[in-house]
Amino acid sequence: MTLERRVAWEARFGDGLFLATILWVVFGALPTIGLLVGQLVTGSFVSKGAVPDSFPAFMPPWWAAYPMTLLLVVLTLGSLPLPLRGLRATTRSTLLTVLVLTFSTTLYIAAAAAAAEAHEGRVNFFGVDNLVFIQFFLILVTVARMLLSGLRLLPRTWREYIDEDGTVVPPKEIVRRAPRRPWDWNRNRARRRPPGQ
Repeated sequence: MTLERRVAWEARFGDGLFLATILWVVFGALPTIGLLVGQLVTGSFVSKGAVPDSFPAFMPPWWAAYPMTLLLVVLTLGSLPLPLRGLRATTRSTLLTVLVLTFSTTLYIAAAAAAAEAHEGRVNFFGVDNLVFIQFFLILVTVARMLLSGLRLLPRTWREYIDEDGTVVPPKEIVRRAPRRPWDWNRNRARRRPPGQ
């Protein structure tokens, strides 16, 4: 894969990460905050195995965890051969942060849905429990990728930007022709900045 194509794929990764963050805020963070506030207002806390009638305050959007998890699988596996050493918003640590936040809110939503179902006499996670395990596996894959890269046990092209001549290009020398808005798909190809600029 050429340097230009690698940088272009990193730009697409940034767009996907931006979309994943928006999905997490809308379908993960806001419903979780809503459930917590609803519990504080109504005083309906699950304690000692007893589920009050008013719990949960509303059914969280558990169905949204499916497209969100699919997007995270694509981002995590697709970013394995990319160095991701450019902009702070498109680094592997940012991906790890989004994965951990998504995992925690999905786990909470699964628990809320399960408690409501258990109150009705049946146990049903709507399959969200499987998504929790998938998201945890993605966290492990990302951490392993970061450790292997730090120990230099991965191919050099996965860790550094190498041009057609085989020269290592520092991340600061790569011009990333990315637009201001992530949804603007009219990107120019990345090129190496001329020496002395």
